[in-house]
Amino acid sequence: MDFDRKARRARLRLLVIGATVAALVVGGVVFALTYLTGGRKAVPTVANPTKSAPTNSPSPGKTFTPGTARPWLVRKGQSMKDGVSVGFTRGAGGALSAAVRHQQELDILSDSFARKQLSVIVSRDSQDTVDRRVSEVRKMRERAGLPPSGDTPGGLSIITQVKAARIRALDDEEDVVEVWMSFDRYATTPDKPADNEPLRDETTYAIYKWQDGDWKLTEEPQYKNLVRGPVTYDINSPYAWQDQWRRVVVE
Repeated sequence: MDFDRKARRARLRLLVIGATVAALVVGGVVFALTYLTGGRKAVPTVANPTKSAPTNSPSPGKTFTPGTARPWLVRKGQSMKDGVSVGFTRGAGGALSAAVRHQQELDILSDSFARKQLSVIVSRDSQDTVDRRVSEVRKMRERAGLPPSGDTPGGLSIITQVKAARIRALDDEEDVVEVWMSFDRYATTPDKPADNEPLRDETTYAIYKWQDGDWKLTEEPQYKNLVRGPVTYDINSPYAWQDQWRRVVVE
């Protein structure tokens, strides 16, 4: 079918411009930082880690890495609204869960659906973020050979899987946080249900603030200026563990 051919072409173009695709979800800018920078205080260890994993405190003579340390549990929101999770608890665990859930849920090819989703999760103090993100989705569509506005081609599925995260407070009350995420992205079509060439080890960040009883995405300049890049995530790196990178397990 012609629609299937369009989906296949779109998928191939997405793989070619993978770094651009990765830049369009929450957090916006893709970084490949390999240096350790200072900053404000780190958020305490996120609550509710999985029980079966090892503890985060290294025993004498043992070096921890994200692969050996206890992962953080990403909880569900209380409900869904316009295809995106809402209703997260206050605190580091809720902020982490909101960031990871939204990173995996936000549509990157349907501009109309992305607008609905963003309108739900963006802070009232950062409303220009909605238009900016929608504009980026439209540019993404054009690069993928699609009309600037429209739905995701039928049969094309894009799945984002967050593997690890790093969270840090940007204010003394810990009501504004930056969340860095390492993720993979898969694109599939009915005739190719397995993606053998996914985007891997992409990195992005998002800033969330506690507002109106939930965690809201924001890009306010006073917070963006406080963002500090992490060391590169590596599941086997003790430096990544020391920099507060942890694997995540989605509930």
